[in-house]
Amino acid sequence: MTTTHADPAMTRTEALSREFRRSRMFHQLVPMESGIGWPVPVPVVQDGAPRVYARLPLFVLRPDPSGGADLFPPFATATFDWSTRRLVEYTDLRFKEPYRSRAEWSHPIGRFPHPAVDGLTTSAYRDLRSDLFSRYDELFDELARGRQPGDGWSERFDRLLEQLLEPGLVPYYRQLAPKFLHRHLPEER
Repeated sequence: MTTTHADPAMTRTEALSREFRRSRMFHQLVPMESGIGWPVPVPVVQDGAPRVYARLPLFVLRPDPSGGADLFPPFATATFDWSTRRLVEYTDLRFKEPYRSRAEWSHPIGRFPHPAVDGLTTSAYRDLRSDLFSRYDELFDELARGRQPGDGWSERFDRLLEQLLEPGLVPYYRQLAPKFLHRHLPEER
């Protein structure tokens, strides 16, 4: 995928998500009513050098005529090389986790908007979303350099993630990225 977005103010993380949604791969593999979740970093050391990947959880988001939408468990993940933006892995979790019953995949696990964002205006929600995306950019860039972001970054990132990540998706994120969630969204909160 190459950068094709026209908005120079858009963060790299948001652009990656938007470009994936518009891609042929997305349209071939992902149901139209699907949402793309907040990314989780997958840092690795390859040939002695740090490398980072962005894993995007995919879940069904079924609009409700009375407003809002039902959220369903993540059914797949798409993983991209942060430096090249190339899709390196698509995982269908329904195949990877066959021990989970079909009923588990077909029942809502939460709603959007959830209580932490329900009273926000669309503009206020988008501002928070942009702020979190910019902090993801900083996280991925620093991990690609083999280090963590600087002082003060984590506190704001953690608060934004806690506010914006849908509560029904948290247990699934804990399975997909246990170390990341333990660090940025401890269970005792």
